[in-house]
Amino acid sequence: MNPDFIEKAKKLKLLLTDIDGVMTDGKLTWYTDGEGRNIEVKHFESLDGMGMIFLRACGVRTGIVSRGSAPVLQNWARLLGMDIIYFGCMDKAAALRDACARFGCTPQEAAFIGDDIIDLGVMKAVGMPLTVANGVAEVKNIALYASPKHGGCGAVRDVCEQILKTRGQWDGIVKAVEEGTFVDPPSQLTVVKNVHKKYKI
Repeated sequence: MNPDFIEKAKKLKLLLTDIDGVMTDGKLTWYTDGEGRNIEVKHFESLDGMGMIFLRACGVRTGIVSRGSAPVLQNWARLLGMDIIYFGCMDKAAALRDACARFGCTPQEAAFIGDDIIDLGVMKAVGMPLTVANGVAEVKNIALYASPKHGGCGAVRDVCEQILKTRGQWDGIVKAVEEGTFVDPPSQLTVVKNVHKKYKI
């Protein structure tokens, strides 16, 4: 494991993640309901969800940063006990700055999991830039860790496990689950829309 990964994991206070291509396989599915509304469907991996829950139980805040605004994302974030979700966010570094201010941490105490060039700005700003097996070359070049698993196929779970093992907390999670003493940490989801006003490409 990269020594920088080990150092940053021990100090980690906040993990933010992209959705499409990271918590999903990147494919977009739509259907039209009986009233003519277009509904977006996303397929999530339950292992990823539990990984995020375990991370929160060990004191790391979690959140989603998405350029889109599919209602299903809010339901997913709430189910996982996440702290924050950003909708309509092209400038993901702006979301990072906002989240750090809210939760009292610095960008160097934060991580971001991304897969595409839209994630480069925020990945360069965090202490722990992370990616998945299907991440583009530009993202992999700056990541401290690239999961061998693809987005939507357990990559986020793998990242969470690597962080918790590095912090010496994984065995405690496994024991608590085995003994039936693990309890989901309390949470209240904050939804932030259009955290920035400028879109520069």
